[in-house]
Amino acid sequence: MEKSQELVDFEHIVEKIIFKENELKELKIAIKNFTEGKTSAKELKQLLLQCRGRMVEDITYFTSLFVKKKTQTLLQTQIDPLPANVESQLREEVKEKNELLETVARRVNNLVSKLNNEGKSEVQKSTSIEEVENEILRCLNQIGAKKWIEMCYLDDLQFFVKLYPKLEALYKERFWESEKKAKNSPEGKEIMANKMVKLGFPKDIETVVIQYVSVRNIFHHSMNDISPSNLELAREVFVKVFLNLIMDNLESKLLLDNREDFYSSLTSFFSRRLTGNPKFRKEILGRLKAIF
Repeated sequence: MEKSQELVDFEHIVEKIIFKENELKELKIAIKNFTEGKTSAKELKQLLLQCRGRMVEDITYFTSLFVKKKTQTLLQTQIDPLPANVESQLREEVKEKNELLETVARRVNNLVSKLNNEGKSEVQKSTSIEEVENEILRCLNQIGAKKWIEMCYLDDLQFFVKLYPKLEALYKERFWESEKKAKNSPEGKEIMANKMVKLGFPKDIETVVIQYVSVRNIFHHSMNDISPSNLELAREVFVKVFLNLIMDNLESKLLLDNREDFYSSLTSFFSRRLTGNPKFRKEILGRLKAIF
């Protein structure tokens, strides 16, 4: 059945109520701010609920006016008997309006349901982000990240020299107790390069670690100045080993399901913590981007 002009006008008004231009712009800005971390999930959910409440109130008010007007028209027809053809036309209009009200009700219910689902998804997202941040904090505490980050603020000579015992400490954490218990194992006699191989780093990391160990041993015996290339090698080793420890100690299933959130949270964390050291900040953020 072809829609009457009145029905078309009615639907147009309802659509304008539901899809309010200024409100949609506000929502887009809020969603953009949320993705950039400028707005919390709770604030976004509250805005969605406010929009939903405004829609329900406006539609309820408009519908009540419409029903009131039609009721008055029907009452008037009961007072003043109408010709049969006019009465039939009015009955058809009433039937048409009832169908429209049912359509509007379904649309409102669908919209409310959609907003509820969006609200739930934002809560789930919030929970997911909270889990990610808690997992990162757990991991950083577990690997002693505070001491690693403190090394970024050492001067060049201290950093170059202290990286060596830091790597040896990793070996001791994993193998020292078992080696002390082994009857035929000479304590502390194994060369550093072999110790680094035992740590099981990926091949590209293992290669630069052993290069650094060799360069550091030469420096230790010659006491020559550290060349810029040797210092750059030490920084590369530090960044790769540190981030490898983080990635290896994160809960794998959570990392797999939330890679974007982990990348965003880790990037934000190191951006804040290394503000005073732009060189390490740049190298760590670049390495994170390559990993993810």
